Amino acid sequence: MKNKKIMIIGGTGALGKTLIKRYNEENNILVFSRDEHKQVKLKNTFGEIQYQIGDVKDKDSLLQAINEYEPNIVINTAALKHVPICEENPYESVKTNIIGHRNLIDCIQSSNHKIETLIFISTDKACKPINVYGMCKAISERLYIDYANKQKDVKVVLCRYGNVLESTGSVIPYFKKLLESGVSSLPITDERMTRFTITLKESVELIDWAYNHTESHGAIVVPKLKSMFITDLAKVLAKDYGHDDIDLNFVGIRPGEKLHEEMVSLEESMRAKEYDKYFMITDSIINEGAWSFSSDSTIIDDYDEITNFLIEKKVLK
Repeated sequence: MKNKKIMIIGGTGALGKTLIKRYNEENNILVFSRDEHKQVKLKNTFGEIQYQIGDVKDKDSLLQAINEYEPNIVINTAALKHVPICEENPYESVKTNIIGHRNLIDCIQSSNHKIETLIFISTDKACKPINVYGMCKAISERLYIDYANKQKDVKVVLCRYGNVLESTGSVIPYFKKLLESGVSSLPITDERMTRFTITLKESVELIDWAYNHTESHGAIVVPKLKSMFITDLAKVLAKDYGHDDIDLNFVGIRPGEKLHEEMVSLEESMRAKEYDKYFMITDSIINEGAWSFSSDSTIIDDYDEITNFLIEKKVLK
């Protein structure tokens, strides 16, 4: 992306800030978010960027931003994404994670300004969802795909991934905080639990790749990620903080949690094109064989390999 006007919705989050760093030098950026405190903090770092207070639940503020800023590209990263919180507040999740996306599509359709590209950030929890957050994101995926199929003027790009290392929704900052406080044990929900891992840098690379591949119009682009047991992640982190014999306290799986996440379901695999680093899920059957891409099938289970992997991802000290 070069010489574009980019509107980042939810731009004060971890991904939003990484997108700003990636695109700020060669593009003009508007951050649209509801958190004024985070906007003030961002201004201290990226003073030249434009900012607007607004909420995806408010059509008027969305439409005003699109009409006044006239973006070429809109990237929607806004979400209520903490699974337990969404389980406790399902309608709030619906308002942000479904209605908010419908609002954005409606505003793009009704605006006097015509954008070029609309990018939606989804989650692995949208694949065969069992929780409120995943269900909402799965419905939102269909909203964007439906919009893509009904018009060709706006390129629609969908990116699905999960568990960004060291983001606010990751378990890593939580474990690190506990280890820094000198705890003798770490809480683990279930010893069988596995999760995919992706860095913020890799998340932006995914968005770049999806944006630059014209076939991605209305398709879901999924990265090929490695996964690991949460128990192994906890032990490696503990050793990095000088706790060689950390105890693991198994507290039970929380409402809405899966033991293993899926990025591509068995049914979706028949519509998936495979590339070097990514899958692209389309609406057409292209494969006779069926497979699934889940976090229990891509596990790194060697201790040294996990350590080297986390060093490479700059997670360890």
